[in-house]
Amino acid sequence: MRLVINNVVLFVGIFCLYLSFSPPINAADGNNPLLAHACEKVKAKDLCISSLMAEHASKSADLATLALISIKVASNNGTNTSFYIKKTLDTQKLEPAVEQNFQDCEDNYISATQQLDGAVSSLVSKNYKDTKMFLESAIDDAITCDNGLRKMPGNQLELPHRNNMFRQLCINALDVVLFLTFS
Repeated sequence: MRLVINNVVLFVGIFCLYLSFSPPINAADGNNPLLAHACEKVKAKDLCISSLMAEHASKSADLATLALISIKVASNNGTNTSFYIKKTLDTQKLEPAVEQNFQDCEDNYISATQQLDGAVSSLVSKNYKDTKMFLESAIDDAITCDNGLRKMPGNQLELPHRNNMFRQLCINALDVVLFLTFS
């Protein structure tokens, strides 16, 4: 748990430092045409637009900053899901198979948030190849969790929905980074 908190603090620090050096490009009307352009090619376009627009910094962000924000959004979602898993494990009496799936997903989310931290560091240093690799690893962690959840009896808990959202946010972040790479 302490590792997740340390990673979040590190991520926020790097993100703030990066934003302090990022020049605004179009803050006049509060809408950033790059945002719509960056989300144009992603698989979950509406989610991309809504999640980036919810972040104040996106209004004046360049493409690199939008990529960073998209990773931050995925990381925040992953951290929240990790807390949900931990709380569920601590407070609910689960069937043994369901409990094991939640424990496995908890491990997946610890790994995924670490991968997203690596993606941020790589993106800030403009190492797009490693950024892509870290994002793909986070997506793989979400898929691994999902594979276990599909076998889970009941499936009435919130985790499958949360995991799907996390996976989509990670895919969107990867797509925005790929767009940045080829721009």
